[in-house]
Amino acid sequence: MLLRRCVPFAAALFLLLPTGEALAQSDQDRAAARSLATQGAEAFTSGRFEEAIDLLGRAEALVHAPTHLLLTARAQVRLGRLVAAKETYLRIVREELPPTAPSPFKRAQQDAREELAAIDPRIASLRIALEGAAGRKIGVKLDGQPVADALLGVHRPIDPGNHVVTVVPPGLAPIEQGVTIGDGERKELKIPVPEGPAVVPPPGGSVEGQGTWGGGQTEVPPVAPPGTSERKTNAAMLGGGIAATALGLGGVVVGSVFLAKSSGTQKEANDLSAERGCESQSVAGGECSPAIQAQIKSLDANAASQQTIGAVGLIGGGVLLAGGVTLLVLELTSKPEPSSSAWIAPYVTPTGLGVRGAF
Repeated sequence: MLLRRCVPFAAALFLLLPTGEALAQSDQDRAAARSLATQGAEAFTSGRFEEAIDLLGRAEALVHAPTHLLLTARAQVRLGRLVAAKETYLRIVREELPPTAPSPFKRAQQDAREELAAIDPRIASLRIALEGAAGRKIGVKLDGQPVADALLGVHRPIDPGNHVVTVVPPGLAPIEQGVTIGDGERKELKIPVPEGPAVVPPPGGSVEGQGTWGGGQTEVPPVAPPGTSERKTNAAMLGGGIAATALGLGGVVVGSVFLAKSSGTQKEANDLSAERGCESQSVAGGECSPAIQAQIKSLDANAASQQTIGAVGLIGGGVLLAGGVTLLVLELTSKPEPSSSAWIAPYVTPTGLGVRGAF
């Protein structure tokens, strides 16, 4: 019976509007609103309640009619949005219709009274109580929507079903707590809120002109005391000098080892050549065979490679050693400049911000 009454309301709506707001609309607006209302009624009949609410809302924006609102309220009830449906029903009930109003309007108002009386007892009530939150600004959301401070600690109307309450204490991770509430149920949800990180106020109070940023608590990074940057630079120079000196010594040692090895390899080649008479015989004659000559040639090449590595190690190591020693001498003999006695730094407390310093 309920569905059968929906489509006639929408289809015949604008044929029954003799006066008032509807006559102030253009013919195009009235035709568009009639089409939207018909589509909304069809969507409702098909169970597409979200679509029905959207279409009927568009029709209502063009031409006001209690029948738009009645079908919208019924769709909201079907979706479990009893709180929103109650407000829509109240708009219909509280409207003063003239004696000449079309009969569908009067029937819509009567239906709204009856249906409102049926859903009103089903609306539930929830009280969100935050424990340990006195004096702190704490954000609260219900099903992802912000909850006004005025609604905390008191009972508020809520749709029956499953809900999620999210508490966001400053400086801490969000706290989520679910709650299931039945038709007409009155429930209280207590959520303990842990203490947030302490903010240490500066010694000696604040200077004139302190204030708050955006009404919340804001922390600023600690300001390094005077001379910190200089000490870091000196430490870097000292570390660099030690590293360069160590690498330089290593390079010199490696170079010396390879040069000594090169000398030994070259002596071995010369001794073999003299022993087999390779310096005076041809390649094919005597004891200086081609195999012996190849061995001597390989020894000569190894000696040359070892000599090159040794030279590079000595030169590179010497440069690093000289640079490292220079940095060490400069660092150890330098005298730090006295730091300025004047400094200034900002600070933030739970009640505001300010600056402090010495002059």
